[in-house]
Amino acid sequence: MAKLGEILINSGVINKEQLKIALAKQKKGKELLGKILLDLGFIDENELLKALSSQLSIPYYPSLKEVSIKEEAVKAVPAKFIWHYKIIPLEIKDDTLTIATSNPLDASLLDDINLHLKYNIKTVWAPEAEIRDAIRKYYGIGADTVEGILEREAQSGKPEARKELHEEREEIIEVEDLEKSAQSTSVIKLVDQLLKEAVLAGATDIHIEPSREKVRVRYRLDGILYDMPVPEDIRFLHSAIISRIKIISGLNVVERRQPQDGRAKVKLGDKEIDLRISTLPTLYGEDAVIRILPTQLLFDLKQLGFLAEDLGKIKGFIKKPHGIIFLTGPTGSGKTTTLYACLSYINSPDKKIITIEDPIEYELAGITQVQFNPKVGLTFANALRSMLRHDPDVMMVGEVRDLETAELAIRTALTGHLVFSTLHTNDACSSSVRLLDMGIDPYLVASSVEAFIAQRLVRVICPECKEEMRKEREALSEVSLRTKGRIYRGKGCEACKFTGYKGRTAIYEILVVDDSIKELILKKASANQIKEKAKELGMVTLRQRGWQKVMEGITTPEEVMRVTEMEK
Repeated sequence: MAKLGEILINSGVINKEQLKIALAKQKKGKELLGKILLDLGFIDENELLKALSSQLSIPYYPSLKEVSIKEEAVKAVPAKFIWHYKIIPLEIKDDTLTIATSNPLDASLLDDINLHLKYNIKTVWAPEAEIRDAIRKYYGIGADTVEGILEREAQSGKPEARKELHEEREEIIEVEDLEKSAQSTSVIKLVDQLLKEAVLAGATDIHIEPSREKVRVRYRLDGILYDMPVPEDIRFLHSAIISRIKIISGLNVVERRQPQDGRAKVKLGDKEIDLRISTLPTLYGEDAVIRILPTQLLFDLKQLGFLAEDLGKIKGFIKKPHGIIFLTGPTGSGKTTTLYACLSYINSPDKKIITIEDPIEYELAGITQVQFNPKVGLTFANALRSMLRHDPDVMMVGEVRDLETAELAIRTALTGHLVFSTLHTNDACSSSVRLLDMGIDPYLVASSVEAFIAQRLVRVICPECKEEMRKEREALSEVSLRTKGRIYRGKGCEACKFTGYKGRTAIYEILVVDDSIKELILKKASANQIKEKAKELGMVTLRQRGWQKVMEGITTPEEVMRVTEMEK
């Protein structure tokens, strides 16, 4: 049998000098050569397992995604064994259980598993990351924790999860350390595992949704919802999970009939994560949504996706001493983030900036931020009246929802203040019509509004698996795409979780309210009439801006069509 060092040298993974260094270190201790080479950084896990597979004639799977993992094998091995030994069962055949492991050098592994499971064990090798992903897929996140909680409850005959939760302080816990608190088999650990998994995946939201026979957990990644793999038995712990979430966010644990909103901070390593929690009573229990926000975020219009040709235009608006600028678009289109970027740009010691928001999503140093609270009469309109008595230079109203708020915001802009706000409309040209429908006088709109900016977020092609589209290109309906440039897409890889996309960027349209547009507003022109005139004056529409980013290789045609499907 060839020696490991010889195999690695013959395959060109290491050289003789590296082997000499590793052997010299091995003589001083009792470590195996493979581990020493790993520790020295001469080889990686994949190269070691491949070499050992060749040496010992044991199958090696660099990827488990193409391997058919049998359901009966998964059911035969408890989750606690899987997580403890970091293995994944592949199949059972004639009393022989085939498992994949990334730790072939552990001599006691097979004996321990054989002793506990009463199967003859056959091993294959696979990278640790592949095994970890397979465990999540087939057992679900926190499967060992769920299994442990239910076992303890069955043995004690008491709902231990609920007891454990209600013994805690029912007050807001400002910072929870996910690494430290995930030490015991408990609902606390389970919730922390769900949070940690979502944060590491880069998710913006976690949805916990009960139904008749299951609890579905989903996370939103780059604007799209994906199922989080969780064990089926998590449904038995739904109430306890919701109670734990309420405790860390300072909500009323006993109240289950009313919607509630709260906030909390958790710590993951050296990062603090801000959470916004909302619960909603449904037919089968409370639905919870956790919004995940970083506590420190740099806001820069260029980084958000605004092109150089438009940055000067936007900066010109936000440097004006008065007027109102509206950001428009549906929920989740990045309006608030863009507003924060504008406020960050003009934030300086010589300016007083006040905001009224629902909710306050990010904390901005040097800016006075007020939380909307209708329960005590603090509405947007009431707050706006009070803000004027605090001598502000710039104000932000989180959203114009009604006539009173719209009128106050516009009249404030006319009295020498710069105001930012948002509207829910499909495009920029519909915004003035929306204000008129609310009952605002056309003269007030034409006199106060500097610009309407409509925005959407499109997913960015993953740079790790970016490839040119060839056959699909000819089938595209847009003439501009058939005649100019190259079109790209993401093939799908581990870096982007096989979605083909990683991150998002803004596409937008800017309607400058100049004399021509003011004239149309005064005449109560329709949105289509305003749009036609704006295009004559050079406005680039949402979809056109999207095509521009397709041509630059930033996003795909399908993504542009998805987010601009309402535009004709």
